[in-house]
Amino acid sequence: MNPIKSLRLAADLNGTELAKRAGSSQGTIWKVETGYRLPSLKLLVSLSYALKLTDAQAGELARALIAESGLLKAESGLTVLVGLSDVMQLTDAQAGKLARALIKNGDE
Repeated sequence: MNPIKSLRLAADLNGTELAKRAGSSQGTIWKVETGYRLPSLKLLVSLSYALKLTDAQAGELARALIAESGLLKAESGLTVLVGLSDVMQLTDAQAGKLARALIKNGDE
């Protein structure tokens, strides 16, 4: 099962509720949960806040999404984050903190 869907169900939320909390659309959440697309770095951070994830959980989620998708698109902020985290040997907590800092500073 998709890691975002698993977290959403564990939080007892439906797709519409998660979308509202994350400032996204239900259609976008569906596409991410079904593996049709990877979330942007900005959406990943929004989802991590909506699901009340720690930095470590957010970093772990980013890595799980990349591993599940098998996609490595250089233009994806999420894949760049995970790639940098791996090269720099960042912990999940450090990767999650980096993602949140990048979005806070307006980068993606």
